Amino acid sequence: MISMQFAKRITPVQAAFFGSLLLSLAAILTNPTLNRDGILYVETAHNFLQGGFDAARRTFQWPFFPILMALVSKLTGIGLEKTGHLLNAVFMAGACALLVASAQRRVPEAIWSICLVVLALPGPNYYREELLREYGCWFFMMLSFWLALRWSENPRWGSALIVQLALGIAALFRPEALVFFAAFVMWQLFEAQKESKLRRVLMIVGLPLVVALLIFVLIGLLRGLVRVNPEGWSGYVMWHLGQVAWHLNPIQEKINNIINLLNPAAKQALFNVKAQALAGALFILAKDGAGTILFLGSLAIIPLKFIKQLSLFIIPFLYLFHGGHLRSVLSRAPLFAWAFLAHLIVLSAYVIDWQFLSGRYIAVLGLLAAPFIGYGFRELLKRFPRWKHVMLFLSFVIMVTNAVSFRQGQPYFIRAGDWLAKNTTENSRIYVESPRTAYYAGWRQSLVSDPQNRPGKTEGMPMDNYDFIVLEVSHSDTEIEPWLTRNKLRVLQHFENSRKDSVIIATNKSAP
Repeated sequence: MISMQFAKRITPVQAAFFGSLLLSLAAILTNPTLNRDGILYVETAHNFLQGGFDAARRTFQWPFFPILMALVSKLTGIGLEKTGHLLNAVFMAGACALLVASAQRRVPEAIWSICLVVLALPGPNYYREELLREYGCWFFMMLSFWLALRWSENPRWGSALIVQLALGIAALFRPEALVFFAAFVMWQLFEAQKESKLRRVLMIVGLPLVVALLIFVLIGLLRGLVRVNPEGWSGYVMWHLGQVAWHLNPIQEKINNIINLLNPAAKQALFNVKAQALAGALFILAKDGAGTILFLGSLAIIPLKFIKQLSLFIIPFLYLFHGGHLRSVLSRAPLFAWAFLAHLIVLSAYVIDWQFLSGRYIAVLGLLAAPFIGYGFRELLKRFPRWKHVMLFLSFVIMVTNAVSFRQGQPYFIRAGDWLAKNTTENSRIYVESPRTAYYAGWRQSLVSDPQNRPGKTEGMPMDNYDFIVLEVSHSDTEIEPWLTRNKLRVLQHFENSRKDSVIIATNKSAP
């Protein structure tokens, strides 16, 4: 009875927040192995605590999230890894709650369906156990959207500055978030009254444009001062101004990267080189179409990964295109539609450059599409009421399987790291190419080597340089056994998971 009363009192926003926290907790508890990016952030945070900002930046060029981890860890006394997971869980819960709160302002009749989709959609919910800076970006991005929707109802300069500040903080986690300023512009150009369009656009993006221009000018003027000898008062001032320019340089580089990413002229030459390389591998009759094949094949990665991440939610997404539902929801949630388009353009530019796309980048599309998918889900339930319980059950199953790992996971990294910590000491005569094993052994990541430089593969690296060889081996690597035999290595320990991915610790027979 108490639980039923509680269920009736909880709001969709509260359900999204606390439901997300529970899902993150389940994900972390069932898959405790830290991911590669997480290891980098923990090491950067540790270096910040030991050596300040310069030490953090030498480890990772965009260290805002690791620095935040370090400060919170120092303030609370919680370990760095746990602090990172705590921040991620709160950020993700906040992002879910803010997305639902934003949708509630425009599509209130579908809010519970949207809440369900936000928590169950595989894309943004698949990575909950990983330590990532994306969650901080998503939180402040959604905060800026929520604030922008409130600002649009009563546009004032102060409110607009808060919107810009929120999106600026999002960019400290992932600088690509700056592209959503373009979404704000397009949103206002199409939604605002004709007489107020220019004023609204200046309110929502004027300050960021001025700040970006000032950063470029300041860096250009002060870059040469970094080498000034600090003699006398004027030299002292000029030297410190040069240091300011040096610290601002990563911001300029990130902005330049985004501009170059979206600059067709800058991309054309590199694309032509790749097309020519592809033409050399194609059948003679297909050589003339190498550029088209490369272009369309690269772009195809985006919809294929997006559809895969939607899973069964592809059905309500497609149902939007039936009976005018898409037009109805687009007219009420245009900000999310413009943001979806802006991020899609960035992804397109990126994938044409690299022919590769991480699932985390696609996950943002799922997050931005959640209000539309939730609306389609509600309309689907109305259209097929007999299937309501089946569709809800499947949604909850997807929600749980996104978060809870039923596989063995990757505890073999932990076991391998424990073995190294107990049986060896960190030194230059140990070759390690497994960052997670090194992490759980308590060793520095600078000790980790690139597998491409594995001893025995390259000249000038004889096997007797090492007492121990620590290898991270995929289940698909069929060359490892012959390589071990060829280099006369004896396997001391072999740790593996259910997929037969493994960590192998071997020794040279001639080593002491």
